Amino acid sequence: MNFIFQISKYILKNAISDYKNSYKSSFLSYSWIIIHPLLLLIIYSFVFSTILQPRVDPNNGISYAVYLSVAILPWIVFSNAILQGTLSISNNIYLIKKLNIPLYVYVTKEVLEQFLNMIIVIILLFIFLYLNGISLSIKCFLSIVPFFCLFFFALGLSMFLASINIFFRDIEKAIGIFLQMLMWVVPIVYPWDIVPKNFQWVIFYDPLFYFFNSIREVLIFDHLINIKHYLIMIISSFSMFAIGLYTINRLESDIRDSI
Repeated sequence: MNFIFQISKYILKNAISDYKNSYKSSFLSYSWIIIHPLLLLIIYSFVFSTILQPRVDPNNGISYAVYLSVAILPWIVFSNAILQGTLSISNNIYLIKKLNIPLYVYVTKEVLEQFLNMIIVIILLFIFLYLNGISLSIKCFLSIVPFFCLFFFALGLSMFLASINIFFRDIEKAIGIFLQMLMWVVPIVYPWDIVPKNFQWVIFYDPLFYFFNSIREVLIFDHLINIKHYLIMIISSFSMFAIGLYTINRLESDIRDSI
């Protein structure tokens, strides 16, 4: 128990320290947390609400900018966590050779560092929704579950990818493409019900769909999350975490021998 406490303390301390240092030398500093998602939000809102308006029409009088923001902002954090988590072992080879620290510590630190941005994103999201006339009820606290599960899903997937990336370096080249494809499958930038029924099964078999759709249902439409969706999120996130943790521990000695 003391070992777990010490490791957790080490991860949290270093994640916060690296998070602060990553913005310290930048002229715009923490503004970059807002600039990137804001630019994407503007671009996607213009393209889908103006150019492709006949095909994208979230119901209930919700503007496309609102509909998009609730998913695209958390997605940016999630995808960055996967990207940085996948590279965490290969980027820390020098430290791994010198320090006898479990490899999952490096991955967890990177993922946690990215998810620290989620706190700021959620605050910005709530402000944006309020300014657009979306009244947040007590139900908004239900969105904690999808966000919490999303962290463990990202961590598990990152540990798995980071482990095998040492042996198959094509993964770090392909991860960006994979995340772009995944964004369109989830879906993030369009309502799922515009997809032809023959292809909707692809969306429903993607567990990530239930994370982001649940966030939308709670924050925009003030709906309760379906129990089935709760179960899918919890089971998929902790299953992915277990797979990732098993893989990285199983391959740790081989990884240390190969670097």
